[in-house]
Amino acid sequence: MQANLIVVLYALLPITLLTSHSLPSIVFYLLLSVSLLMLAAKRFAGATTQIFRYRGLIASYSILFGVVAMSSALHGEWAGANSEGALRFALGIWILLLALPHVGKTHLRNVIWGVYAATLVSTIILCWLVLNNDARPETPVLIIVTYTSLIMLLSVLTVYSLKWQLTRHPRLEAALKILLSASSFIVFLTAQTRTGLLGTPAFILLAALLFVGMKHPKKAVALALATLVVLASAVAVSDNMRERIAQGIHEVKSCHGDNSTQPSSMCLRLQFWRTAIHAGMSAPWTGLGDSGKFTQYIEEVAIPEGWTTPYVIRQQFGEPHNDLLVMFVGFGFPGVLSLLLIYLVPCAYLLPRLLDKKIGETQRAAAAMGLAVCLGFLFFGFTETMFRRMNTIGFYTAMVALFTILSEPSPPQVDEKGSHRY
Repeated sequence: MQANLIVVLYALLPITLLTSHSLPSIVFYLLLSVSLLMLAAKRFAGATTQIFRYRGLIASYSILFGVVAMSSALHGEWAGANSEGALRFALGIWILLLALPHVGKTHLRNVIWGVYAATLVSTIILCWLVLNNDARPETPVLIIVTYTSLIMLLSVLTVYSLKWQLTRHPRLEAALKILLSASSFIVFLTAQTRTGLLGTPAFILLAALLFVGMKHPKKAVALALATLVVLASAVAVSDNMRERIAQGIHEVKSCHGDNSTQPSSMCLRLQFWRTAIHAGMSAPWTGLGDSGKFTQYIEEVAIPEGWTTPYVIRQQFGEPHNDLLVMFVGFGFPGVLSLLLIYLVPCAYLLPRLLDKKIGETQRAAAAMGLAVCLGFLFFGFTETMFRRMNTIGFYTAMVALFTILSEPSPPQVDEKGSHRY
């Protein structure tokens, strides 16, 4: 019962993330609660072994909360939103890494149906919005840049899941997966957002490693290049996307001197980044004590210094459009390091599994999916605040835990006495 409920809640995470404001947090905390209940019912069987196995991953996801707490104590003011986000990282990875082995891999892989459903629903929503708006559409729940970046990520996970056979009709299943992924990518292009393209090189490389592998480097390179050419051609064919990319390059080139505070998309980002770096450097080891103080810093320092204009206040731009700089503003260099660990430490577990041809294809696919989540959020976060909302923190943490367990080369089976059998 509890195992089935965990799979259902997991499948609901991506669906609710792209369709609801409040439900993703409810689903995430229900997922953790049910996982704890299952662990308690099994008397935390195998917990010690699992904690030791993933001690580096669990520790790396806990550091951010310590950094937030330390900075808050030094500033004498608790960083509420930042502390909840840090707690979601820490509790989420810890509880799920202990609970998911009890569900069983075959059953757990059914979570991917939620990814398919979320991809389909969000593609339909975005398609309808594009067709009914002359300008760039306003997407529900999340701003369009985050929304389309997540669509790109889900599309990639769908492609990698070609290595998973979930039905008795493998050819039809594969064809539908390809059709779904291609449709979502086409709609992504029509939305005219550029951030989602930042993860493309990493996604292509992971696909080459998954579908060809290191034993055939020439074939892997050929597949990567061919995929890159196809995607580049698709972008080039899209007039709107091509114009948006050219516009972005022009905005960056023109954003200097007297034009350094112009209100164009890329120039605004440069203003935010410049301001965020100054804010972080004003207290490099503790930051401002709360990333939410960025707006206050803009008003009190950045505007008087001429780094930006009152326009950003009127438009309510309250963050620097870069996840690492959000941490730098709030908590200095320790905050940046903590977030980098959250991105990169899972890769230390997942990459060797992707490269290991001795383990099963389904496990290697799970490793590729986990890497796509980590690297996707890392690269998307260069020009967008992917962790702006708590919902995406919960989704990210749950996906990292899921694909870490599903990619285990020799998953331990826990018996009733709490010992592991391999």
